[in-house]
Amino acid sequence: MADPSARRDDDEQPARPCSRCGTELLLHWHVMTGVWMELCPACDAHRPAARAFIQWHRDPKALPKLFEDWETETMHAQGWMPAPQPDAPPSPPTHLRLVPPGRG
Repeated sequence: MADPSARRDDDEQPARPCSRCGTELLLHWHVMTGVWMELCPACDAHRPAARAFIQWHRDPKALPKLFEDWETETMHAQGWMPAPQPDAPPSPPTHLRLVPPGRG
């Protein structure tokens, strides 16, 4: 029986080796200009956008953190720095009239 985690969607292309190093690509597609776009974890890890895309491809839950990093990077380029986040204030004590009878 085939491993279900290795199953690909019907519209996905079959695995293809990297044209630069020969390892399996994470993603590849053909652009209308005739250029093959390749995302190789070995060859592209040094490129910031590709590295972020590799991270996202491996862990889709990383997208919010990637967005936060991109936002911080963009704001930093404009001279802004993130302000330290204050601790949440303590919640006020419960008023006794809001406690059900026999529980307070």
